[in-house]
Amino acid sequence: MSDGGIRPDDPAFSIGPADLDAAVAAGVIGAETATALAAFATARERALPAADEEAVRFVTSFNDVFVTLGIALLTGAVVVLGFQFAPIATGPAVAVLAWGLAEIFTARRRMAFPSIVLVALFVAACGGSVVTASGDGGPFVALGAGLAMLIGGYVHWRRFGVPISVAAAAAGAIAMTVGLLAGVARPFLDTYFGEICLVLGLGVFALAMKWDLSDRERRTRRTDTAFWLHVLAAPLIVHPLASLLGAGFATVSGAAPALILAMFAVIALVAIVVDRRALLVSALVYFGGSILMLIRGAGWTGSIDEALTVGLVGAVVLGLSVAWAPLRAAVLTFVPAAVRAVVPAPRVPRGQAS
Repeated sequence: MSDGGIRPDDPAFSIGPADLDAAVAAGVIGAETATALAAFATARERALPAADEEAVRFVTSFNDVFVTLGIALLTGAVVVLGFQFAPIATGPAVAVLAWGLAEIFTARRRMAFPSIVLVALFVAACGGSVVTASGDGGPFVALGAGLAMLIGGYVHWRRFGVPISVAAAAAGAIAMTVGLLAGVARPFLDTYFGEICLVLGLGVFALAMKWDLSDRERRTRRTDTAFWLHVLAAPLIVHPLASLLGAGFATVSGAAPALILAMFAVIALVAIVVDRRALLVSALVYFGGSILMLIRGAGWTGSIDEALTVGLVGAVVLGLSVAWAPLRAAVLTFVPAAVRAVVPAPRVPRGQAS
């Protein structure tokens, strides 16, 4: 029987630490009972499977967007004025500005989106400073720029601990590697550029998995660090693989459609096992190209083939999103126990947990 208030089974019903403190102060429950309830709720929350999604911290409030807009406008003004009066000082000026703003919005105010943008600005400014200082450039300019990005990403990580900093440093290491090969073995780089990118991408993927394995429950900032590394690794793996199978960027021809679909299936399997969707996002452009070629091969032409392609790709994305949790649970039953022990356990939406 309801008295018009909130029932315990009402979705709006919840009790937090402040409520427990107030209940103790009002004499509703004792302090020991409140402590026991808090401990029980915490243990139950940790044991309950989380919703099967990648919880990456992008925005803490709308103020993040407001601050980021201000950062963009101020940085834009510095860049325009810098290139107008002192081009060689523009990169260092942006780096100093980004670091100073990070002291305010990252170290003090802990704002997510501005912190991400400031990392990108700082690391890019470090690399750009080397490029600008080199004048006409040279065979090792990319090596120097990559080294500056690597150092910049590392020192930023050590000072502020923003998860994307590790991926930024890894991008610098990749640029440094490519720059070194461009300086000492340019013919080799030109001939095997795709294969080199694939190897580098697999290296970044391995680094991302190292971060993932250190936080199997995905409850700390280490999972955010792994996320950004997966985002960096994905195009470095997918695009060279597609090229080796005979597909260009978002274009597929000849016998490639079947091979690209097989590649997509393998990548999807890996993504499902490790519970990361970044690889799939990069593969979608080639998946769509393959579907388009197959539809045209079946006789559909004109604007209808493109509409069907977009619709089918969208249906696949939505289907994977809806079925991700049960699909993972099914796939993991066929995965060796040693792998299941290190990847995230199968999860279910909280509303379906028993």
